[in-house]
Amino acid sequence: MTDNELEQQTIGFGTWPFQDDEATTAVASAIGVGYRLIDTASRYENEAAVGRGIARSGVPRSQLFVQTKLRGNDHDRVGDALKSSLELLGLDYLDSWLIHWPLPMLGKYVDAFEQMLQARDEGLVRNIGVSNFLPEHLDALEERTGERPWTNQIQLDPGLRRDDLVAELRARDINIQAWSPLARGDVGQDAVGEIARARGLSPAQVMLAWHSAIGSVPIVRSANTDRQLQNLEAVRIHLGDDELAAIAKQPQRELGDFDPRTHDER
Repeated sequence: MTDNELEQQTIGFGTWPFQDDEATTAVASAIGVGYRLIDTASRYENEAAVGRGIARSGVPRSQLFVQTKLRGNDHDRVGDALKSSLELLGLDYLDSWLIHWPLPMLGKYVDAFEQMLQARDEGLVRNIGVSNFLPEHLDALEERTGERPWTNQIQLDPGLRRDDLVAELRARDINIQAWSPLARGDVGQDAVGEIARARGLSPAQVMLAWHSAIGSVPIVRSANTDRQLQNLEAVRIHLGDDELAAIAKQPQRELGDFDPRTHDER
């Protein structure tokens, strides 16, 4: 995939919590309707099924952007973890490899990032990124390696806008991906719901249009082919300035258990 094609990625297909045949079928279906960024993770324990879905799709490897994540238990065994992910996915290389969580309580994420950069230099991975990182974690990476991750996949939706972090990532020229971009189904209230009702759209469509407007790449999941296509098309919906301003006033919730400073998911 060329740099230009990478820049054109506006939405990704997420694979958690799909397993086994459901994961394979969902991935093949998603690629069939037009998704090209496929996201998984070692911790999801579905990489083999995702790989079968990629193979079943029949789309040439060069036209896909496959991304997985390094789990916390593998921060000190990066080489073995990469070998395992590649074998399970049935691939010769990854387009993107992310550190799933910084886990500062372990103190190993900078070492892991450094080793992942080496894998990139060896041609096994094309882009090294992170997930759930805060500015202090990004600072530590750059201080050691002189490099910034190509993307940061964060929890992000209109009710959890994280304006300061988004602004910081933009200032650092780090791409933004969003996990749980539809607020885990908690949609339809406040400004999003009002806009959806006024325009005859679903709240999910409005949320995905919002992600597109702010330059976030939402990672969405659905095993239903019709819903997959609906989500894919929703990022092309244009929201007006007044609609974006209304969403910007929407009440915000806290990160809760998903605060990267304390969250321990290995």
